[in-house]
Amino acid sequence: MSDRSGPAIKITGAILGLLCLALSTISCGDNEEAGTERVLAEVNGVPITEAQLIERLRYGPGPRVLLAMMDRLLIAAEAARRNIRPGAEHVELKLSQAASRFGSERELAAMLRQRGTSMAELKDRLRVDAMLDRIATEQITVEDSAIEQYYQESIDEFSYGEQVRARLILAATRENAEAIKLALDSGGDFAGLARQLSIDPGSAEQGGDMGYFERGDYAEEITEVAFALPVGKISDVFAVPDGYCILKVEERRPAGIELLEQVREQIVSRLKHQRRPAARQEWLVEQRKRARLQIPDARLREVVEALLDTAPPPNPCEF
Repeated sequence: MSDRSGPAIKITGAILGLLCLALSTISCGDNEEAGTERVLAEVNGVPITEAQLIERLRYGPGPRVLLAMMDRLLIAAEAARRNIRPGAEHVELKLSQAASRFGSERELAAMLRQRGTSMAELKDRLRVDAMLDRIATEQITVEDSAIEQYYQESIDEFSYGEQVRARLILAATRENAEAIKLALDSGGDFAGLARQLSIDPGSAEQGGDMGYFERGDYAEEITEVAFALPVGKISDVFAVPDGYCILKVEERRPAGIELLEQVREQIVSRLKHQRRPAARQEWLVEQRKRARLQIPDARLREVVEALLDTAPPPNPCEF
C-alpha cells in the first residue's frame, strides 16, 4: 500500500489507539502506556491486561474499524472538493431510516447509550454517508436503452384509468358550505374561495386543486360526484367523512398510458437509486486503491490490504 499516487492518509499510533473505543470506553493513551501490564479486569483471579485488550482490538475488529475511519476521510475529502454539503433534511431522513431499522428513535437512542456513542456522532456519520450517496449518484450514467427497457417492463405502472381533475372546497358544517356555494353561484372565484375558506389541508393552498385522480383514489362520496359532474360545472353541497364538500370538475381524460418522455426523469431517478449501492462500492474501492495509505504496523497493514477490494462502505450504524 505504499508508493500510491493520490492523497496521503497516514495512520499513526494515535489513531490506532482510537480503535479501543469501538468496543470499550477505556482510555487507551499513547503506545507506551498501551504496552504496560496494567490489569483491567480479573476473572477468578486470572488477569486481563490493557495490552491484551488492545492486541485483541487491534487485530480483531480493528482492521475493519480502521478501514471505515480511512473511508470516511476519503469521502469527506472528495465531498469538499465537489462542494457537496448535505442539508439537515438529508441527515434527518437517514436518521429516520436508521431508527426504523432499530424499531424506533427511542430504541436507537437507547442502543447508542449502551455503546457509548452520542447522537451527534451518529449524525456526523450519517452526513458522511449522505455525501457518499451524492458522489456515487453523480458517477452513474443511465443509458437510453435501459430507460426504454424499464418503461416497457413496467408499462402497467404507467397505465391509468379514466381520470378527472377537480377542485374541492371542504367546510366543517353544512351551513358554512351552503354559504360558500351561494357565493360561487353569485360568480365567486372557486380557487380564491378555496384558498380562503377550505379546511382541506391537502388542497386549500393550491386553490382546491386535487390534480388528476381515478375512481378509488378518494372517498366514494367524492369520486361518485366527480365522475358524474360535467366539465366546468360546480356540484351541490354534499356530505363526506370529513365534513361538507363542493366540487368543480376542470378536466376529464380517458384511460391511457403515460408517454415515455413524460416519465423519463422518473425512470432515470429510479434506475440511479437501484444502481447506487454498487456505485458506492465501486467508487470507494477505486479511491482506496488510488490513495497513498501508510500503516506502519505490518500485521495490521496486511489485514487491511486484504479488505480493500471487498469491504463495503462504512455503515453509520455499526459502532
